[in-house]
Amino acid sequence: MVLLVFAFTVPPFVQGAAKSISTDLELTMVSESPQGFTRTEHLTTSPTQEDDEIAVRVEHTTEGPGDEVFSEGMIIDEVTLIGHSRFPVPEPSASMTGSRADHSGEAREGLQYFFPANTMRNSYHYYDITLGDTEPVDYLDRDGDVYTFYQHRRYQPIDEDTSYSVERTLDVEHRSGMIVDKHELITFHEPDGDREVEFSFTAATRANLTEHAGDITATLRTAKILDFTAKFLGLLLIGIGLFQTGIFRRTR
Repeated sequence: MVLLVFAFTVPPFVQGAAKSISTDLELTMVSESPQGFTRTEHLTTSPTQEDDEIAVRVEHTTEGPGDEVFSEGMIIDEVTLIGHSRFPVPEPSASMTGSRADHSGEAREGLQYFFPANTMRNSYHYYDITLGDTEPVDYLDRDGDVYTFYQHRRYQPIDEDTSYSVERTLDVEHRSGMIVDKHELITFHEPDGDREVEFSFTAATRANLTEHAGDITATLRTAKILDFTAKFLGLLLIGIGLFQTGIFRRTR
């Protein structure tokens, strides 16, 4: 009986915790470009007063040649996510400063920093911090446990004189939902011509994110093994107990 109670409580709790977002996570994602820019995203999480709601804060900085179009200084993005789904909460909890899409106390839609655990091979709404809105990112291909998603947004207006295009590819370890690689080709279309920059995660960033994804996957796998083993042993012991009571003996 104790094993059955264990099987129906502990493994599901471990699985649920692994599928959610850790409340003390700290990740640094560095992207480099052939044009000489370096983009850094420093992500931290913290608990909220609500169950399964995680506060996420990300500091975006871009350094490189003195081009104001791409070197916007620091962007601070704050959003509360639903832990198990990785989508924003429906309440107006998101804010952003330092970008073209600054806002405060808004309800946000779409994925951004994480995909759901056990990511599906379909389309997901994805949030763009330059535009401040969402459009689908589509499943493209897979390489083992890594799913590739693709999005191409063309000539999105930013102001009266400038429009924006972005072509992005995201590699997602589908069991953990971690984005383990990201490539973006960004273009600002201006009256005097196009300004273009290309960003890709560094090798060190890809390695760190892949390792973190592996830790989550290992926890999920361990929970499944515990679940099966505890249930099997619990049912076996119940069967032995029933047999010893003589309930299966033939009456004469």
